[in-house]
Amino acid sequence: MISLKPESPEELRKRLREMSDIELRRFGQRARKQSDPKMNFGSTEPHVMELEEARAEWRRRHLVGAGAHKARLPNL
Repeated sequence: MISLKPESPEELRKRLREMSDIELRRFGQRARKQSDPKMNFGSTEPHVMELEEARAEWRRRHLVGAGAHKARLPNL
């Protein structure tokens, strides 16, 4: 999503919670690519935050319970 105003972490978390798993994975993959300094010419801070929040949301959804330590994160 292109925005002129930076999104607060709370707004981002809310938006991520509303996404389906497929949308969340796509969002995380895009954030991972854009957080690479080579891909984004050095300006990566907002994308790093997006990637961290996407990974946290994925963990919240899928790594809950006794088997959490054995589950593997997808390539977000």
